[in-house]
Amino acid sequence: MFKLIGNVSKKVYYEAENASDLNKWRLNNFLKDSQAEGHLASQYDAPEAMVIVKASHVKSRKEHLRDLLDEGNFEEYRRITMKNSSRDIEIYGGGKDKPKLIKRRKMVEKLFRQGITNTAEIASRVHIARSTVNFDLKTLRKTYPELRQKGARS
Repeated sequence: MFKLIGNVSKKVYYEAENASDLNKWRLNNFLKDSQAEGHLASQYDAPEAMVIVKASHVKSRKEHLRDLLDEGNFEEYRRITMKNSSRDIEIYGGGKDKPKLIKRRKMVEKLFRQGITNTAEIASRVHIARSTVNFDLKTLRKTYPELRQKGARS
């Protein structure tokens, strides 16, 4: 599939299966013959400069990830964004291999998933400062997009 697109306005003027069909249409519509002093002259009169582009049906990575979030397919989203890294270090440790930090973030996530959205209550149960809970939730939202939808606010 090919498209004839305006260079400045990005308006699609015509679409065809073959570039040759598209070029024929362009010549038929914008080429005008004129008789000037006894000989034939051709004049190309298009509204703007145009480009023939091969249309791709492939989505960009950003669009694909956005569609996964819209569908609620969070496992696939995590699989693509995390690749083959260690799950605990990537999600809970932010790249740091600290067991205490990982354990704390797991506890914060567990309480939040149980429906406790008040950061003060989470802080009192985990025995940490409220600002630490806010920071942990902020870090967890990067990997768990569903926490954004539940109202995990800092």
